[in-house]
Amino acid sequence: MKALSIFFSRHKFLNFVVCIVAFWGLALCIDLFRVDAYDMKPLCCMETGNDHYTGLGYSFDIADNPGSGEQEYAVYIFGNLVKSTFTNEIEVSGQ
Repeated sequence: MKALSIFFSRHKFLNFVVCIVAFWGLALCIDLFRVDAYDMKPLCCMETGNDHYTGLGYSFDIADNPGSGEQEYAVYIFGNLVKSTFTNEIEVSGQ
């Protein structure tokens, strides 16, 4: 009987960990979709600086391109750059 209760407690713990990871992945996907597709601020992040948003284990740097005005962003997961749309090009109009 005791061995069976240990199995269930490990099983519950594993389910708990899987749920936490799934919710974290869902929050990251929602924020990435909002920033990438709709040029909106992330929903599950806090603004911690000038155009820098921090979530649980991930963050965004978001800025407007000075030439074209399009939104550019960089995504970091655990401090590592995953995706960046920043360019060094500045469009000059009138030339």
